[in-house]
Amino acid sequence: MTSAASKRTAPREAASRESARSGRLLLRMPRPLHAELAARSDAAGLSLNQYIVETLSKTISGEAAAGDLVPHVARPPRSLRLALLANAIVVALAAATCVVLLLVALR
Repeated sequence: MTSAASKRTAPREAASRESARSGRLLLRMPRPLHAELAARSDAAGLSLNQYIVETLSKTISGEAAAGDLVPHVARPPRSLRLALLANAIVVALAAATCVVLLLVALR
């Protein structure tokens, strides 16, 4: 077959290969990756298969932001958030007190 003839048949062969694909894929992966994907799919409320397909589709189409590919960070517990807020308030009060003391000392 000449190169011109092979170029004409290449799209037909590719189309027939695509139509012959079942959509099934056996994929082996490290256990930690499987565990992370399972945790993320649970958090998203999706089956593992749905989550992987959605993530791959977004990545291939360019919809996935860089942050989507970063490992999921769980939201800190409410008690920790409240403790950090209280700490920030105490630090702000201490800073204000220091400023007042400095102004009094300068007089």
